[in-house]
Order: sequence, then structure tokens, then C-alpha cells
Amino acid sequence: RPTARRAPRTLAAAALLLALAAPQAGAATVPPAQDQLTALAAQAAGALETYQQALQAQQDAQVAADAAQQDLAAADAVLAQSREEIGGWASQAYRGTGGLNELSGVAVLLDPRRTGDVSSQLATIDRVGGQYAEVVETARQARARQEAATDRATAAVDAARSTAEQALAAKSAADAAVQQQLVAYSAQQRTTAGLDPLAPDAAVVDRARAFLSSTQACAGGVLTGYANGLLPVEALCGLYAAPGQQLRADAAHAFEALSQAFQADFGTPLVVTDSYRSLGEQIDVKARKPGLAAAPGTSRHGLGLAVDLGGGVQDAVSVQHQWMDRNAALFGFVNPAWAQGSPGPFEPWHWEFVAA
Repeated sequence: RPTARRAPRTLAAAALLLALAAPQAGAATVPPAQDQLTALAAQAAGALETYQQALQAQQDAQVAADAAQQDLAAADAVLAQSREEIGGWASQAYRGTGGLNELSGVAVLLDPRRTGDVSSQLATIDRVGGQYAEVVETARQARARQEAATDRATAAVDAARSTAEQALAAKSAADAAVQQQLVAYSAQQRTTAGLDPLAPDAAVVDRARAFLSSTQACAGGVLTGYANGLLPVEALCGLYAAPGQQLRADAAHAFEALSQAFQADFGTPLVVTDSYRSLGEQIDVKARKPGLAAAPGTSRHGLGLAVDLGGGVQDAVSVQHQWMDRNAALFGFVNPAWAQGSPGPFEPWHWEFVAA
């Protein structure tokens, strides 16, 4: 059984630590209006989603950069082998023909610093014999592939660096937005009594504080290298008050804190109708709900980072859904813009965890 460990600091948790340690001057004396709190919650959720998108772009760019580097290495290996073979028979040709000046095409292939047109030089080595034509052609193609791969690898590495910088900036913005929301919540709860479920109360901040300092009963397992929908189920963690449902360890831990905060206000925990989906389950859902389900192998359910919720949350105008809109970002969960019907399908029940 996995041993308990300290919870990783998510965006929301790190921001909470700052907010509780050093609330802004004046925040406790001027409680924000409800519409301002709603706007701050939307801002925090939007910032988290922007960070999620930037992080995905960074990961995609890094994958492209790694692939381009591998392609370049393969081209280098083929060219090196070709040069070795050509070098051997070029030496023999030199001894038999009287000079390398007659083998300028060979020199171009052998010297990686030469930039002359290889194809225009090939005629000069016809005398060497047709038995080497295949080797020469292989070298010519490898040289062209190497040049193309070099350009592609350079562009991919630059893109990966740029997206990494964008992700870092988006993370800072998300931290700041969540911190601002928490400061406003702290101010509101200290000055208002008898709040309704949609207003921030001590339970939300208390649960977020517990989320920051608690340990995970389930540490999960290593998921690196596993494709979407092919995660080993033994490496996932069960969800609080949701038998049979699983997410990645950090998402499951954040969900527990969120569900407990929800339960403190509504008396019941969050109702989970779906969580991690295997590739086979994604195929099945896509076949049954083609207009709603993501293409198999691309769903965030397949990464163990998404839940579908019921118990009122599935209704966008319910008090339960509005509570989620107001508070879920504090625990790292968002109802993404595409799930709000602009421009994608309308899925108020779909919530995703933004990993730090």
C-alpha cells in the first residue's frame, strides 16, 4: 500500500499560503460586494485555465522538439555511415585516377562544412563505377535530410523555449488571481455573518488550509510514459465519497478538499458520475455521444484529471453549480470555457484539475 506523503503545493494552495499569511491592507475593513467576488472567482478560474492551456502547449512543443532532435540524430547516423563507405572507395579512386580534383562531388559529401550542390557534382564521379551509385545516393539523401532536420530541430527548440516562458508567466498570473480571490474571501468572512451557500464562508478557507497542510492517504504511482487512456489503474487514487471513481493522485487529493468544502455548505459531498476513462471507455462514449465526447485518446478524463459531476452541479443555474463557479478554482478545478458552450458543447457537469 502506498505510504502517505505531503500534498504537492498546487497553484491554489500556494496562493492560499500567501493570502492567509499576509492579507492586503484594508481588505478586512472593506468587504467586497458579491458581484466583485463573483468576478474575482471567474478571473481566478480563467487564469487557471489559461495556465493549463499554456502548460499543454509547452508539453506539445517539447514533444515536437524531442522528435525533431531524434530525427536529426538519425539523419546524422545515416550520413556518417555513408561518409565512411564513400571515404573508403574515394581513397581507392584517388590512387587509381590521379587526384581528388576529379572527385569534387565526393568531397562535398565527405565535408559537412561544404554547402555546394551535391547533385551538380555527382557527374564527376561517374568514372568510379556504378557499383557505388547507391551509396552516393544514400549519402545525398541523408545530407538533405540532415539539413532539413537541423532547421526543424532549431525551430522546435525555439518554440519549446517560448512556450515554457509563456507557461511560467501564466502560472504567475494564476497564482496572483487565486491569491486575490482568497484575500477578498477572507475579508468577506470576517465581516459578514449568516451567509448563504453562495457567499464565501470560513469552511471554504478552512478546507483550503487543510488541503495545503495535509498528507495524501494515496500517493498513487508513476504515470510517466503512459498514453492517454492507458494509465495503470493501480497508480490512480480513489475519490472521496465516490466509490469506484479514480483520478491522478494530486487531482484526487484536491478533489477531496473541494468535496469536503462543498459538503460543509450543502450537507452532502460532490456526486461523481465519471472520472478516469480508459481508452476503451473513451471509444464507447464517443460512439454513444459523438457530439459531446472528445476524440478517443485526447480526453482529459484519460489523463485522470477530469470529473463529471451530478447532485445539482450538472445544472448551470443551480445553487450547487454556482457554488462551484465561486469556489472550485481555490482547489485547482475549473469548468473550462469550451464546456460552457462557447464555442464547444455545453457541459456544466465537466470539471478539470489544473496540475501545478
